[in-house]
Amino acid sequence: MAVHARRTLIGVLAAIAALLFSVALHTGSAAAAPERGFTDQSTELSDARGKGGAGLAATYSCSRSVPIPAYYVDIDCSVFSGAIRVVVICSDGYQFASPIIFAGYRFTGRGTCGPPWTVRTTNVEQVF
Repeated sequence: MAVHARRTLIGVLAAIAALLFSVALHTGSAAAAPERGFTDQSTELSDARGKGGAGLAATYSCSRSVPIPAYYVDIDCSVFSGAIRVVVICSDGYQFASPIIFAGYRFTGRGTCGPPWTVRTTNVEQVF
């Protein structure tokens, strides 16, 4: 009878430990890295719609802001013809890109590298 009670107690303790471990995984910890990539709020540019075409180069206007410490970059791009995407390279070599931004649209987004990693560079790539 004592052996059965001991096995039951060990089983109950193992179940409690597994539950606590599962809760810790779902809640995360302060040291966990944030999800990296872009969050965005894209909108349509009413005055540029339909002006895109098969030109030689995309025409666009982009601005970026990298606050100190440089864990993220805020991007604001308006595309008037062609299509582009914004590529961010983090200090650990990790790269991610915005969605393709077509003529007539404005992309406003935040690219996140860290902490602990920082934004190394941002580039605009012409898609077509």
